[in-house]
Amino acid sequence: MSDTPAVGFALGSGFHPERLAAVARAIEESGFDSVWSTEDYFAAGGFSCAAIVLGVTSHIQVGTGVVSVYARHPALTAMEAATLAAAYPGRFALGLGVGGLGWLDQQGVAHTRPLAATRAAVSAIRDLLAGQEVDGTRGGFHFDRVRLWFPPETAPPILVGATGPKMTALTGEIADGLLLSVFSTPEFVRIQSDIVAASAAGRPCPISTLAFFVLDDSVEDARAKARPILAAYLADTESAVMTDAIGITEDLRAMAARGGAAGLAAEMPDAWIDQLAICGDLSTCVARIHALGEAGSREVALAPVFADTLLHDIERLGPALRTG
Repeated sequence: MSDTPAVGFALGSGFHPERLAAVARAIEESGFDSVWSTEDYFAAGGFSCAAIVLGVTSHIQVGTGVVSVYARHPALTAMEAATLAAAYPGRFALGLGVGGLGWLDQQGVAHTRPLAATRAAVSAIRDLLAGQEVDGTRGGFHFDRVRLWFPPETAPPILVGATGPKMTALTGEIADGLLLSVFSTPEFVRIQSDIVAASAAGRPCPISTLAFFVLDDSVEDARAKARPILAAYLADTESAVMTDAIGITEDLRAMAARGGAAGLAAEMPDAWIDQLAICGDLSTCVARIHALGEAGSREVALAPVFADTLLHDIERLGPALRTG
């Protein structure tokens, strides 16, 4: 297994969309491989931001990471994906997932039977992208003789965002790739890699891993910057599968119960930050990217915690990766 994955960025709610074009150009010029357009409600649209990035770059891969199978009907998702795949052949990837359930609740969007909904959405989108007509009901989604006017000559790959073992197994069965969320440690990547390999049964299903990213001149300064942000996310999540992989869930929940996000930030060991984020000086960040590659990630997409230093961080990290 190669320990030198492709490296890109996951961009979305961290900064205003008006900055996106300049950041995308810098990412391509600095030698990175990809941009994943996240869709954090109610910040910036996944497809519209992907279109911006594709329009100002010439060769990097661009994907949605991820758009919810519930928030748009699969026919609309297929239409959006077809538009970008036709306009930018070979450069777009469709990342799908269940999405943030709290955000769906805010909109009154039901999110039952996630496995069935994901399977049905992927199946219908594949058929539509292939130029087929879809009719009837699939996984709760209704279609009445739906056919795309402009299916792409080559359909884009479909990746599924998954954390739980059942969704990961489904991903290996039906998708072209697995997209792992931030807080995916090498230990968790290995677990997911085994699950997806078993369900894919020899069919390629590569892993792309998102990771929180904080670069500074020293490991200590980077940790100090990352600590309150990571604690806020960790204190707010109910999912334990990623922290279970490194055996910290019980202690994490106890710290959060005592003092909330602030208490967790004060108490959590430096080792947790080192495990759960790509955080440190240049050499440390490069080593942690390689560790995710060695664990099974074909690609690592860096999710920057701080927008104000992002352009400078991009310019610094690109050459370090080429020499490291």
